[in-house]
Amino acid sequence: MIKAVLFDWGSVLRSKTSWRRQKNVYSLASELRRRGVKTGILSNMYSMGAFIVRLLGDYRGFDPVILSCYEGERKPNPRIFQVAIKKLGFRPEEILFVDNIAENIKAASNLGMVTVQAKESKQVIDDIKEIITHANKLEL
Repeated sequence: MIKAVLFDWGSVLRSKTSWRRQKNVYSLASELRRRGVKTGILSNMYSMGAFIVRLLGDYRGFDPVILSCYEGERKPNPRIFQVAIKKLGFRPEEILFVDNIAENIKAASNLGMVTVQAKESKQVIDDIKEIITHANKLEL
């Protein structure tokens, strides 16, 4: 069963090209929360960028929000994934991690997390829905 989904902010919740909010991914995150699946953010960020993103309200609804600038570690270092596992309070195999960088996906997978490598928002949504539907017997 998947109990939490961790999103990268920069290339999953925001467009890589326009930096616009991926409204369809945010909508899916809201639906997951309504269905009892915890949603969080695990992202490499600089403190000034993190401050601006917080002002924009892009972290709203996500818990935990784990940012490299505050943790002193960056993905793909396994220590930042351990922080996420501890803060979520779930076993790694109960966490779905979504990121666009293969190196980060591999690091999460090596710790036992379920992973989705993001290429574009529709693919991310389809992959998450398929995994949640299969693992949780929950139709999204």
